[in-house]
Amino acid sequence: MTTPASQSQDPDIVSRSNLMEVDAWTGDRMKKQSEVRGFTIMCDEREPMGNDTAPPPLAYFASSILF
Repeated sequence: MTTPASQSQDPDIVSRSNLMEVDAWTGDRMKKQSEVRGFTIMCDEREPMGNDTAPPPLAYFASSILF
């Protein structure tokens, strides 16, 4: 949720704040799931550390840089 810009005496200064609520869950081994704004994000590691059921966290991080 983004709050409206605060009023300032200087018209060139804009202040914004952003609040994000995330619920996270850790499953078996390295599998993780979180809920963000109604979207489900899952990650897991490859064998032998995880079960390879979802992309690993590093893949999400690399993808976020590309976006």
